[in-house]
Amino acid sequence: MMAFCEEGAFQLSTHAAVRMAQRGIRGAILDFVLLHGTRRKAQRDCETYVLSDRAGRELQAAGYDGQTIAAATKIQAIVDADGTIVTCYHRRNTRSRLSCRKSQIRGFQPA
Repeated sequence: MMAFCEEGAFQLSTHAAVRMAQRGIRGAILDFVLLHGTRRKAQRDCETYVLSDRAGRELQAAGYDGQTIAAATKIQAIVDADGTIVTCYHRRNTRSRLSCRKSQIRGFQPA
């Protein structure tokens, strides 16, 4: 089935399996992020695994498949202290964008 890195290194929670199916994240891509991604501290003794664009370029130069890398740089995984994959999701652009929309409150006029 799915090989989450080395045998027994990571376990997939039921929640993460459901989210992978809902979000169309393949196990091979999640494996790639867990193997080659950067770990960062997250909330509640968890770690976030992310494959940066820079690391992706280095891996592509080393001969890894470009499509796999492109897909892997778009997802993020949360792993708890026991090595259980809690969830995974598509990364969002971290740059904040100013909204061009007007206020949704009727009759509101800025001062």
